[in-house]
Amino acid sequence: MRKSITVLTTLFLLLAMTATASASGNGWRSDSPEGSVKVSSDRKHITVCDLQDDTTEVWAEYATSFLLMHTVKAEKAGGFECGEDTVFFGYITVFKLCFRYNHAAKQCNRSVWIK
Repeated sequence: MRKSITVLTTLFLLLAMTATASASGNGWRSDSPEGSVKVSSDRKHITVCDLQDDTTEVWAEYATSFLLMHTVKAEKAGGFECGEDTVFFGYITVFKLCFRYNHAAKQCNRSVWIK
């Protein structure tokens, strides 16, 4: 009984953690009111967009199969702006959307692990 409860709890938590991200034939994405990040289905391209016309900084942090960490920022020119990056060696394995209001501490959505 205890083992089945543990298994069910673990499954529930895994499902809850992926609720902020979606996957389809078009790739993976994570969204929030501040911005969005999308990884292509071939896991080679990443795009991050700032969805608000304010002073909030928006960027994506991601790692590749070569265990390298990268950051791509949505350039701020007012309003809806995006930034892009391409992986030449390996592929994207995990990413998360991050933002910062008025130079305060950064906040990030949960990491999205691509399998």
